[in-house]
Amino acid sequence: LDVGAPGVGVGTSFCEGVGGTCPCGNDNDGSLGVAGCANGSSTGGSSLRGSGTNSVGAGDLVLEADGMVPSQPGLFFQGDNAINGGLGTPFGDGLRCAGGGVVRLQVRFAASDGTSATSINIAIKGGVSVGDLKRYQLWYRDPITTPCGTSFNLSNGFEVVWGA
Repeated sequence: LDVGAPGVGVGTSFCEGVGGTCPCGNDNDGSLGVAGCANGSSTGGSSLRGSGTNSVGAGDLVLEADGMVPSQPGLFFQGDNAINGGLGTPFGDGLRCAGGGVVRLQVRFAASDGTSATSINIAIKGGVSVGDLKRYQLWYRDPITTPCGTSFNLSNGFEVVWGA
């Protein structure tokens, strides 16, 4: 498990696109911190983190990403497991980090600066309970300058232990 910088105390990043793990040598350059594999718009990859709290009752967790391809859709999703011990497995131009019991949370289009964020109550949509450990990731389109030619990529993983 590659534990990176925590997301504002809400969770922990994992499954970073570095060290030769990316599918076609497209490791990120570290410019966005903990992130997925490089994409057609960002050599830093796409970085996923959380803001708000991990409180089921508050329901204010927001998943935020940057380094996406501008104006392209991305799917924020939740899984129960960290794939391959948290190292991920090659999928498209990136690494699939979250899996098992996958829940599609929300599709959002990236802004012109490559940023995106959820706008829903993740605890309700994901059906989480106090004490649950859930993993999150963003799967997004990269249709024109995709490094490996698959037209899609993923962010790093982000895990949250849900509290009251």
